Amino acid sequence: MVGAKPMKKIVAVDDEPDIVKLLQKIITRAGHEFVGYTNPKEFLDSYSQEKPDLVLLDIMMPEMDGWEVYKEIRKTNPGQKVALLTALDIPDTLKKGVKELGASDYIVKPFDPEALIKKIEEILAK
Repeated sequence: MVGAKPMKKIVAVDDEPDIVKLLQKIITRAGHEFVGYTNPKEFLDSYSQEKPDLVLLDIMMPEMDGWEVYKEIRKTNPGQKVALLTALDIPDTLKKGVKELGASDYIVKPFDPEALIKKIEEILAK
């Protein structure tokens, strides 16, 4: 297809299976490859094989929070694009976390599907 944008691989890590399923629907409809994890440790175990273009990472998870997962990603791939997913709309804290840790951006849940894809496309274009 002439002019088609290349498909990107997007991985989501969220402890809520319904969120992962919703993300899968939205992201695959937008023409990207999607892999979802509900267990952050399983994600970290397979991270090097996944080679994602973008990781969507929930901050609040019971076993291992998103900040810990994020730090592990940075150890092996400091250039990995990561967008933090959160139900907490606390822009100052999130912006500080994004700036200090180097995350690409953050996405507040619940999200509008069109706005989510727009944000993902913006991050991938950076």
